[in-house]
Amino acid sequence: MADSAKIRRFFGKSVLFIGLVLGLLMLGIGPGASVAAEKPLTVKAVSAWAQNNKMNDAFWMLQKKVKERSKGRLEITWGGGPEAIPAFQLVEALRNGVVDIAWTAHTYNVAQLPVVEGAKLSRLTPWKEREVGVHDFYQKIYQSKLNGYYLGRGTPGLTYNLYTTVPVKGIAEFKGMTIRVTPAYKAFAEALGAAPVATDPGEVFSALEKKMVKGYGWPSLGISDFGWDEVTKFVIEPAFYQVDVIALANINAWNKVPKDLQDVLNASMQEVEKEAQEHFAKLISQDRDKIKKKGVQEIRLPGDESEKYLQTAYEAAWKEVLKKDAQGGAQLRDLLSK
Repeated sequence: MADSAKIRRFFGKSVLFIGLVLGLLMLGIGPGASVAAEKPLTVKAVSAWAQNNKMNDAFWMLQKKVKERSKGRLEITWGGGPEAIPAFQLVEALRNGVVDIAWTAHTYNVAQLPVVEGAKLSRLTPWKEREVGVHDFYQKIYQSKLNGYYLGRGTPGLTYNLYTTVPVKGIAEFKGMTIRVTPAYKAFAEALGAAPVATDPGEVFSALEKKMVKGYGWPSLGISDFGWDEVTKFVIEPAFYQVDVIALANINAWNKVPKDLQDVLNASMQEVEKEAQEHFAKLISQDRDKIKKKGVQEIRLPGDESEKYLQTAYEAAWKEVLKKDAQGGAQLRDLLSK
């Protein structure tokens, strides 16, 4: 009987111990529990564009790739678009640590860093920019001026075109033409002798329809998103510049990320740049077929006119960059010419 009592007490204590261990494990306490309870490190990103905008396409690629490559240890969460933080205020929010990652554009940061107006003038791929020192150039100025760690480009290969309601045989025919502009290509329009008109995107359809303007500049895809293909007759080739979407991380948030996960983020960005280059080339081709079916004709300027057209585009823009930052602009131009 005594032996039976000892056995019952032993098993009773064993069951109690096992129950206690299981309870601790469920609470994330005890040997081996740390792995089960480990939560992913999350960084919040805010974009300068609304969630469904094509400018965010590479962001979604990056978000997916980082999660996969880190095996779920690092996640980039969506913190909103311009409804959360207006596009031109986003870099200040980054500088002040309000956001971890800003999916923005060099163009939106010109007020703080005038030299980055030259970024759109790159004719290089992102990997070539890394090779010749352009990436390091941006890294240095963003860290020193805006507390930003420069990750890379979000729209490689996405170019601009001019679109018109009248046919154009040569660049002389742009003289006096009213063209809706943004700061990105205002200097180019002026150098062509056109009359630049500044309007909000929401006013472009009406301005074209009422013949207040006869042309406008826009990226090489997306005019049908606004219905502009209904009032546009021609798209002018060659394309020019590159849309300069970029990813920046707040330097303090970046420094809190473990080194191996920093490596994951950098490697993922480089992979995304290559995938995005192919992605946008495909989208441009598809979009061009789409607007042609809507009646928009493609005009390719002949050889000499084409060369003069591009020369005008780049010379006018570099003049503006050098006017704002002679030393930095010259350095960036030299790097981009390699």
